[in-house]
Amino acid sequence: MAWRIPSSRALRRAQAAAERAALEANLATYSHLGEREYVNGAPHLKHASIGAIHRALVFEAIWAVGRDPDEISVLDLGAGNGLGSIPWFRRRVRLTAVDSSEAMMDQLRKRASRFGLQPRTVVADVFDYLTSTQATFDVITHVSMLHHIPDYLELLRHSAAHVRPGGALLTFQDPLRYDEMPAPHRMADRASYFAWRLGQGNYKRGLKTRWRRIRGVYSTTEAVDFDEYHVVRNGVDSQAIARQLSQDFAEVKVIPYWSTYSAPLQWLGEQAGLASSFAILATGRQPVAREEVIPMSAQAE
Repeated sequence: MAWRIPSSRALRRAQAAAERAALEANLATYSHLGEREYVNGAPHLKHASIGAIHRALVFEAIWAVGRDPDEISVLDLGAGNGLGSIPWFRRRVRLTAVDSSEAMMDQLRKRASRFGLQPRTVVADVFDYLTSTQATFDVITHVSMLHHIPDYLELLRHSAAHVRPGGALLTFQDPLRYDEMPAPHRMADRASYFAWRLGQGNYKRGLKTRWRRIRGVYSTTEAVDFDEYHVVRNGVDSQAIARQLSQDFAEVKVIPYWSTYSAPLQWLGEQAGLASSFAILATGRQPVAREEVIPMSAQAE
């Protein structure tokens, strides 16, 4: 039987369709969640131990830039409702937040106002924003978002181009690539998820989703199949990200850690030294090549 290799045009169409499905799924899933429900599905907001890792990385990114926080510009991509932006609010950086949901941006503005801040907010797809602006930033951060993006390496390529020389890039709360996790870690991760999922109800939808997973079927009409896009492509490749960022940054550090939904199982996994998620901090952005230089007049204020 002869196999036909898809044309580059067909591949681009398929990629564009996946990106549209992922964006629409995220809007459908997150725009109307209440805060309690939102936090319940976000281990980095739910568990203090994971939040402490994020805060430490925010501090390290600011320290690496080497200026007072209120002089540092930060671009928060996929910022959501601002709960993940609180460590930046507390440092009083000059924040620009981008998200595709107006409702989420409204919540972020209200949350920032409690800190006496008025961040710049942009309602846009992150790819559209990065490809339409020439602004540069001292730090660009991506919290719990790469696993929603079909081509996260391309996203990070664009992000790195908007980091000022000497600046930093941070990713946080993405699942490790499944087939590169040690077998006991992967088994514990799946067991922890299913133990938590049994307490969430809506079993009919859960069983239908699981049946599609077993058959390797992912439907663009099912938001649950694309709001967590990592299930389509076997997790997120932290090593591929690190290799790519190493071309542009003096130091790239991968931080693996344990992350699950249940508080008791989070504690047990940490005690056992398991890892299921990762963060990456890239510091010391190298001067960009001449053809990539963004005019200083367009840099973020």
